[in-house]
Amino acid sequence: MTLRKIHFALGVCLMTSLSACAGSLFGGTQCAGRSLDQAYRDLQVLTLAKAAVRGDSDAIRSQVQRGADVNHLEDGAVPPLLWAICADNVEGFEALLKAGADPNLAGNGHGKGDGKGHGVKENGSIIRQEWSATVMAAGTGRPDFLRLALRYGGDLNAKRGEEAQDRPLLQAAYHGLFENVKILVAAGADINVHDEFMKDKTAPDYALGVTGRFDIAVWLLEQGYRYNLQALASSAEVCHVPLDGEQQRWKEKLIGMLRARCAVFPASPIVKRALQERVVPAAAVEDLIMGRKSILDFPKRQ
Repeated sequence: MTLRKIHFALGVCLMTSLSACAGSLFGGTQCAGRSLDQAYRDLQVLTLAKAAVRGDSDAIRSQVQRGADVNHLEDGAVPPLLWAICADNVEGFEALLKAGADPNLAGNGHGKGDGKGHGVKENGSIIRQEWSATVMAAGTGRPDFLRLALRYGGDLNAKRGEEAQDRPLLQAAYHGLFENVKILVAAGADINVHDEFMKDKTAPDYALGVTGRFDIAVWLLEQGYRYNLQALASSAEVCHVPLDGEQQRWKEKLIGMLRARCAVFPASPIVKRALQERVVPAAAVEDLIMGRKSILDFPKRQ
């Protein structure tokens, strides 16, 4: 291959790489099951969303001055604010809020998307129907989004969606996002809020059941949580974490705090049934309650 052909091939590779990079930065963002180019039929709002994904505050202001609606809704779409979260762009998010975007506005788009530290996975997001930016921000691993949503009027306790945990505090606890939990409680969120579907589950229940965050449950109890302590006792008893890990120590502290508040142990149907069906020495009952031993460690009664 001649030197000229080599230079040409390298140039093509470089241009291809730059083009792919630009597409990734500006056109590759996914949100609620859509690509950015498919975000809206309204071209003005599409341009606005692209500016938010880039974090281009000047372009956002310019589009709004030209008539772009920061609270635009279309069938199957989410509000523009959620695109900034999917793109992990705080600057774009704040610029939309300053331009009048409503952090409580709910769309009906849903599906997978991009994002950094959203939910229980390290990357990616899953948006459900009727989510507002406030609910999504509460379940997002970058607290700046939640702080901004609340600063611009985000509803601390609103239910936005059809799932049991589609409230800000329940979302934060569900994903084990301690900082978000603290932000919401400090701002005045109802610490005893509970869902209507999953047996009245609360923030401590979700913190234990999904991510095993006993430290969050202890903190909520210290801050005044008091709704259905016996149900929380049952959740604590059946949630197992590594015995040599930090959360096991928090588990034992939580059980002690619940006992001091008159919760009765054994608390869960699983452990109660095990005591009836298996040979469990009296000295081992506490280990079973604390999760130091499994019910499988004991033989069945003959």
